[in-house]
Amino acid sequence: MKLTAELDAIPNLSLPDLLEQWCALGFGEPPRLPLPLMQRLFAQLVQEQIYGGLSASAMRRLDAAAVGFGKDASAGPLAPSASSKHSACPTGAHSSPSLSLSPSPPPSPSPSSSRGALRALRPSRPSPLRQVTLATGTRLVREWNGRTISVDVVGDGFVWNDVRYRSLSEIARTVTGTRWSGPRFFGIAGRG
Repeated sequence: MKLTAELDAIPNLSLPDLLEQWCALGFGEPPRLPLPLMQRLFAQLVQEQIYGGLSASAMRRLDAAAVGFGKDASAGPLAPSASSKHSACPTGAHSSPSLSLSPSPPPSPSPSSSRGALRALRPSRPSPLRQVTLATGTRLVREWNGRTISVDVVGDGFVWNDVRYRSLSEIARTVTGTRWSGPRFFGIAGRG
């Protein structure tokens, strides 16, 4: 059977059939993902097994990029959960794949390292904004369209142009004419 026919069959696999194929091809413990994502990831790994994956240097660059974004490429949402009570791959499941892949695929990075690269390519969710507490008397200064905006923090809000506001977002909206996150507008909202 040709690779295209094998790949065309993947969207028709149910989750149990896909997990069986996953284990039979030796891809290790499958991640817990929705079926459409599992099907795409499985198709990618099957193609990597036949054609070879990314070069070692490309993998190192992806892993370095992932670390640069605060991600550990070896552990992430695609990694199996440590709290799994049972394995989706039975111990004898690596015996007879029903997909007819080439008997001796060319040397390539292992599927687990390929999954690390997929983690590095996967867009990550932004971390939640950290809560910033401003002390009374703090002055926030921002330049906007050539104007200097200077806001003082008071006990029950903020003062700008001798007018009291409940939130920085109100001030940002007044200054810009559009809805803004006040903490972001004034540069005090940081990520995680």
